Amino acid sequence: MEFIPEWAPNIHPMIVHFPIALFILAIIMDVVGYVLPEDWWDEKKNLILYGLSGVAAVGTYFSGKEAADSVFIEAETQNLLTAHADWAEYTVWFMGLYALLRIGVYFWDKANTKLIRIGLTLLSFVGAFLLFQTGDRGAQMVYQYGVGVKAVDLDNPVQHDHETDHDESGEAAEEHSHAEGEEHSEASEGSNDEGSMGSSSSFKETGNGNWEWGVGTNAVSDLKNNFHWLSGSLEEVNAEAMTTTNGSNILSFSGNNLNGFFVGHQSYNKVQVDYYVDISALDGKIMLTNNVVDGSNFDFVSIASDGAVKQGRLVNGEEEIFEEGTADISKPMFVRVVGNGTHFRGYVNKEMVVHGHGDAPKAGGVGMKIEGSGTVLLEKMSMTKL
Repeated sequence: MEFIPEWAPNIHPMIVHFPIALFILAIIMDVVGYVLPEDWWDEKKNLILYGLSGVAAVGTYFSGKEAADSVFIEAETQNLLTAHADWAEYTVWFMGLYALLRIGVYFWDKANTKLIRIGLTLLSFVGAFLLFQTGDRGAQMVYQYGVGVKAVDLDNPVQHDHETDHDESGEAAEEHSHAEGEEHSEASEGSNDEGSMGSSSSFKETGNGNWEWGVGTNAVSDLKNNFHWLSGSLEEVNAEAMTTTNGSNILSFSGNNLNGFFVGHQSYNKVQVDYYVDISALDGKIMLTNNVVDGSNFDFVSIASDGAVKQGRLVNGEEEIFEEGTADISKPMFVRVVGNGTHFRGYVNKEMVVHGHGDAPKAGGVGMKIEGSGTVLLEKMSMTKL
């Protein structure tokens, strides 16, 4: 039996209103109960409503965590999702503890005085405030940004496919495979020289301190000008701008015993970094890094050649893993790494693979670390401040 209808992205939108309705009803009846006859409405009935709302809040909170991991969201909604999750956590803690407090006071002999009950009723309005803050951000994600909403199919759609013409999902990276990688033709001989500076840079600032790097034939000079190396060098990883047989430009890193780590010059607090990368010919792993303070202190999402995905933090050279998952690395991937306060998310081909939590990191740069032997191909990279 299917508990979730086909139209629903997950169970969260189907149950989210239960704790809201129950808690607000509990407050209303709590207040009205002061003027109603006690044989019609008493404190025991209040406890039932507050208890049910607390149980519903716990269930809704965990359904929300699962829902957050099942949808792909853009940069403008990352902050909303983080705030929604944080307010939801405050709310569920309050509602659960408040229900226990009411129950405890009820069974505490001689404590259930009218003055104490008035104080508890006033305290319940804190829960109403928390519910509003949580619900406001959840509604904004759905109704302003369409998170979890399926677009309606039109009978006469305009003959222009934005998903195809302006691909942001990483599918463009799939146009070249490892087999094609072996057929790459070299760019001009000066691709690793200062002579390549003659071409216009494909590293573009897109406003508000954000940038996008669509790898071009001048990729090596772009890498040299906009990033610096914490370990390794251009020469040690054999960085080379190449063109595939279908005309796509890529940046290739290859060799044995690779240990290269490049990072941007600027520092950021909250970021979303997108990578279009192919590691199908690598025996090792890549670490997609953010909040890089130095080579021994940074946050990362690592993807290994066996498909293992790890999200964590390096502190003075010691790894702390927040969450682990798996991904298919046999073909080019679109990878999104998000560091947003105490929330850390990693997506592979629009599916969330890891979602960890930890202390908010220090500001730092973004980049990529390569370890192992073989070849890594980078087609595009972009950074958005949150």
